[in-house]
Amino acid sequence: MPKIIENLDEEISKTALALFRDNSYQNVSMRKIASEVGIAVGTLYNYYPNKWELYIEAFEESWRESYEILINNCKQLNNNYLINYLEIISEEMKNKKPVVKELFRFIINDLELGETEQKEKINRVRFPKVLINQIYELFIFILEKEFKIELEKDDADLYRLFTMVQTDIPLLQQNFEKESDNLQFLYDVINSYVVKKFDS
Repeated sequence: MPKIIENLDEEISKTALALFRDNSYQNVSMRKIASEVGIAVGTLYNYYPNKWELYIEAFEESWRESYEILINNCKQLNNNYLINYLEIISEEMKNKKPVVKELFRFIINDLELGETEQKEKINRVRFPKVLINQIYELFIFILEKEFKIELEKDDADLYRLFTMVQTDIPLLQQNFEKESDNLQFLYDVINSYVVKKFDS
């Protein structure tokens, strides 16, 4: 009698992400993933048509989990909202960096891909749009709690600030020796934005 695995889709996603984190993209096969999960390769293909789609789903699922960590953490806080938010986002990005880096390397070095295909694949290694919006709304919530202000979600400058923070976190990890200095720098940038916006 075949083994029944509860939440098989979730188990496949978690197993695949762990394998992609510890191995190069090329060295992770659908057969290896199926073996680790404890299912037949055919069963895996019933869920995902190919390794690429499985990778994207696993990566997106990992960010959905990061969002849950963020939102649950924020519910428990009474102060230091922004620093906590930055700490979690920074840690989650650090954990995902090897996977993303390896995949970008694989896409760029795949000689069978044309330029258009390369761009399409690279664009899929991004935050899912729905998740970006959820994290953006959480960012606004955090700023309102931290600085006791009211913000407009449709403010273009605010969205640019959010995008800059998300982009700069992995870059700052290369520039400052101490993690606390990275986070303090971002905090100061955000604080100066709020001060300028509400003092003008």
